[in-house]
Amino acid sequence: MKWIIGVDLRETAAGALNFGTWLAANHIESERPSFVPVHVLEESYLLQVLRHQHIDAVEDLARRAATDQLDKAQLGGVAGPARIVRGVVADEALVREFDAEHGDALIIGRQAPSNERNLVRLGRVARRIVRRLPCPTIVVPPDLRADQIGKGPIMLATDLEETAGSAARFAKRLAHVTGRPLVVAHVVPADTDMARYLPDATVDQFLSQSGLDRERDLKGWMANHGLESAAAVVSHGDVIARLSSIAEVEGAPIIVCGSRGMGTIERMFITSVGTDLSCWARAAVAMVPPTWGA
Repeated sequence: MKWIIGVDLRETAAGALNFGTWLAANHIESERPSFVPVHVLEESYLLQVLRHQHIDAVEDLARRAATDQLDKAQLGGVAGPARIVRGVVADEALVREFDAEHGDALIIGRQAPSNERNLVRLGRVARRIVRRLPCPTIVVPPDLRADQIGKGPIMLATDLEETAGSAARFAKRLAHVTGRPLVVAHVVPADTDMARYLPDATVDQFLSQSGLDRERDLKGWMANHGLESAAAVVSHGDVIARLSSIAEVEGAPIIVCGSRGMGTIERMFITSVGTDLSCWARAAVAMVPPTWGA
């Protein structure tokens, strides 16, 4: 697989490169990966620095800094040389490089570390890419180290809708190239009103029956997408919290989820599970557009 990595030159933002290091170490021999590290010099930045330096000097400094980051992540000997490109905004430039390279996925970093509760979780570039989701995109916590990445199965999170079929294809492909098993997780959202107005015994009975029904539904969905051999997990509760917890229990190196392809207006009123996971999960989160691999 070909991975396009957005290189952030801040010392505190090595997560995306570290995930690339993990991918390089875990690809099976018959499926060797290729990496294209890209750093974007945005127009607004260049308008400031070009008053004092020539463009060649600016690009050379950026290239050396990006090379240092690759070496620190132990990815320098595996990836190609850092590519320094110019763009009006970084997200558009990264997607342009992705398309030009016919990449399989774009890897970018998250702004907020896993152990901090910052209100703003995604940086400007990540927010814009996740909102558009023009390609499979992996968002990685900035403080994630390669030795912290789980040793368990690739985890696919599904809402049982057909729009998650692309995520199923991506997860199967990723499980194959990394030699990992696959676990498929589905969370039944918590109904807080029910727990408030019904006896505990009635709620427990309903959840038990609902769990059996959803297990059957999940097995059927998995069969429709060629995932019969994968493990399955059904849970109840807060979707983001439960999926994050399942990933930690399973030791999943990454959570893969689909996208409903919501427009700007829809996103004003409806939250996206993939976006919320990418904001809060301790593991890397892959979001796959509904048309990928169709």
